[in-house]
Amino acid sequence: MLANIWVFIDERGHSPVLEFLESLAAKEMAKASAYIGELKRQGHNLRRPLADYIGHGIYELRPGANRVFYFFFMGNTAILLHAIRKKTDKLPQRDMELCVKRKRQAEESGKHRNVFPGGLL
Repeated sequence: MLANIWVFIDERGHSPVLEFLESLAAKEMAKASAYIGELKRQGHNLRRPLADYIGHGIYELRPGANRVFYFFFMGNTAILLHAIRKKTDKLPQRDMELCVKRKRQAEESGKHRNVFPGGLL
């Protein structure tokens, strides 16, 4: 079990992941929230079909056609970095680069916050 699920915060103070999740239809939001809950419960043990490792220390949650990208921070925390509606089998390079950039920013400057106690989960 993970202690925390945090979200990346960009330079404007916004969370792209939360904005994406809030834009989903209720059923898709519920499924994504359930997957995030499973990530919190299973942590590093979460595997396909719910999650997969995509490289550079980054993983993806796979709720339907949506993807939520995250990495593990300080052992017992996951930070949600980016989210997309996947339209092809292969992850676009631009999205992978954005995940890597946000991961580096979160590790170096603390651009993240815990929003899930009493929130989506």
